[in-house]
Amino acid sequence: MSQQDILPAIEGGTPVFPEPLFVLPEFTEEEIKTVVNVLKSGELTLAAKGKYTKIFEKAFAEFIGSKYAIAVMNGTAALHVALRAIGVKPGDEVITTPFTFVATASSIVHQNAIPVFADIDRKTFNIDPASVEDRITEKTKAVIAVHIAGHPAEMDDLMKIGEEHNLIIVEDAAQAIGAEYRGRKVGSIGSIATFSLYLSKNITTGEGGMVTTDSEEYWRKAQLIRHHGQTRSYHYEEIGYNYRMTELQAALGYVQLKRINQLNERRREIVKIYNEVLEGEEALILPISKPYVKHVWHIYNILLKLEKLRVNRDRIVQALKMENIPISTAYPSVLYLEPAFQRMEGHGNGCPWSCPFYGKKISYFKGLCPNAEWVSERVFTLLTMPSITDEQAVKIAEAVRKVVRYYKVA
Repeated sequence: MSQQDILPAIEGGTPVFPEPLFVLPEFTEEEIKTVVNVLKSGELTLAAKGKYTKIFEKAFAEFIGSKYAIAVMNGTAALHVALRAIGVKPGDEVITTPFTFVATASSIVHQNAIPVFADIDRKTFNIDPASVEDRITEKTKAVIAVHIAGHPAEMDDLMKIGEEHNLIIVEDAAQAIGAEYRGRKVGSIGSIATFSLYLSKNITTGEGGMVTTDSEEYWRKAQLIRHHGQTRSYHYEEIGYNYRMTELQAALGYVQLKRINQLNERRREIVKIYNEVLEGEEALILPISKPYVKHVWHIYNILLKLEKLRVNRDRIVQALKMENIPISTAYPSVLYLEPAFQRMEGHGNGCPWSCPFYGKKISYFKGLCPNAEWVSERVFTLLTMPSITDEQAVKIAEAVRKVVRYYKVA
């Protein structure tokens, strides 16, 4: 091996990949044919005699093990619909994790409710039930448990907390389609659950989302909310939204769902390669999978042992990008320290934080969730898209190994 191969590209070496490696979903002929047939039919929406939305909803509910599924335009809309359906209102508090995509918390604000952030477990990156219990007040309405990276949250503990304090447990399963907790699929455990079908998710419709529940009340409410609150043509029971999924999305999702187990298994194979190449690297903490869960590895989050490195996480990520590997940082900071939450402007005039229905003061400050802050300073993310080949997976992991070894404290 030459010096150029050992030296990171950012330091003048040769990158592992000569050009940036872009990984995207790969679609089968059945998926392409089904979408084309929808185009030819002209029935592009559920409102225009479309059939695939209903077919996809039925198949998704059966796969998850829930009574009902409601297809919507994206995962953010799914969260908003779920919170509206369970009755979250101005002045309510909803507890969630700060180590997540912004939609988990912004959907709470969309209901003019207050996001309250609980800390996480450093090993799984999921919300810590003990911290949740510590954050409960007389204003608390619900808890959103995110199954980060495809590893299920501790649902037994969270459901017990919900029962003891009369709280609704919402599952944000955006990254966890097909994951299981103690033999049950996520999305069938809480009172209501949401999924994302974005481009990078375990199955995709490009954009798209799904809400699942066993509650007929929540199901009927969610159907109203996603379609303008309309009960029949031009008659409206309440103010709703246009959150419908298109027939093109539903057709693609329905066929993708047939392959979900195969796609998830491919992600596990890629993770196995990452683990084999990176096992034993002193400056890395590799992600875990607890024995009673089925992890679906939406992404592969690695933690850096900064005390063993001469540089910070951002420099490592910059160096890895120069190796032309697909890499991101999920997530580089906790949500409550982001400007959108620090300013507390929300929907204008400070709502919901200054909403007269709330009548309290809340602070988002550094040190609020120390574990989440610790993780966000050290984490970086490798992709696990099924289109990655074995050879590419090996080279991606080798790029990580090359960079961290170069910057390791002597």
